[in-house]
Amino acid sequence: MQNNADQNRGLLEIIKEKLGLRSNTKARNIIKSGRVKLDDKTVKIPSHSVNSNQKVSIDTDFKKHNSSSTESHHKGFSILFEDDHYIAFVKPAGLLSVGTLKKKKAEKNFSDFVKKQLINERGPKTELYIVNRLDRLTSGIVLFAKSPADEVAMRKQWEESKKRYYAIVEGVPESNEGEISSELKQNRIGRVYSVAKSQYSKLCITRYRIMQNTEKISLLKIEAIAERKNSIRAQLSEKNWPIIGDKDYKGNPSPIKRFGLHLFSLSFYHPFKKETVEIKTPVPVSFKNYFKNNKKKPAN
Repeated sequence: MQNNADQNRGLLEIIKEKLGLRSNTKARNIIKSGRVKLDDKTVKIPSHSVNSNQKVSIDTDFKKHNSSSTESHHKGFSILFEDDHYIAFVKPAGLLSVGTLKKKKAEKNFSDFVKKQLINERGPKTELYIVNRLDRLTSGIVLFAKSPADEVAMRKQWEESKKRYYAIVEGVPESNEGEISSELKQNRIGRVYSVAKSQYSKLCITRYRIMQNTEKISLLKIEAIAERKNSIRAQLSEKNWPIIGDKDYKGNPSPIKRFGLHLFSLSFYHPFKKETVEIKTPVPVSFKNYFKNNKKKPAN
């Protein structure tokens, strides 16, 4: 939608008129979301003054474009996927997925940051309910529901979801690909380890494939066939391939200054669309740069 702007009018007023909006909030959110351009240049300031020689363009297909798995570059955290029921972002390493009640002072967490970002962009009625959580050290895809009903619908079949990770580990597996299967139990301090099958253990299966490697470090593509909290970390460590930076599971300090695990693919059955949806991210830049800057050794 394109229109020549009237002389010395505010952008907010123009957008309300062109879209037939009564609400200042809706018009303001449209502008702040990056949908409006002046002479092909994005403007996100509602109070911006527009003269008659400038052309106002409004992306009316913005919502459709953002429903795909392509990243959008909002201020703050990138949206990977969005529809009427769910929205997904990339959580950075080192940030809690949600707040904890164990400490007297609330700790900064990803969920709060994302919710604040969306409230600023879309208004105070924005709601978010986290579906999957990642460890503080792990980066990657986090999915949120937009209502309690959406969350309940997704959780009913969440066990069928599929997760794939990139992991940088110490050592080089003898085979280019393989599978690790073991019964895992959690101790009182939250550490997971292999045991004989019992009522307290859970069968966990991790498949891996070498993507790149040096003489001492490997980049693995991991598929969690069956998992529990920290199962990937424990099983890789027990194979003497600990994730870099994973001191809890015998890993040495990370050469890339971050923990070497990233959830890059999340696949789930959409309870409303009745179809499988896959959300993906690329290999983290720090992962790629490590192997770019270090001598590579062909995989076996």
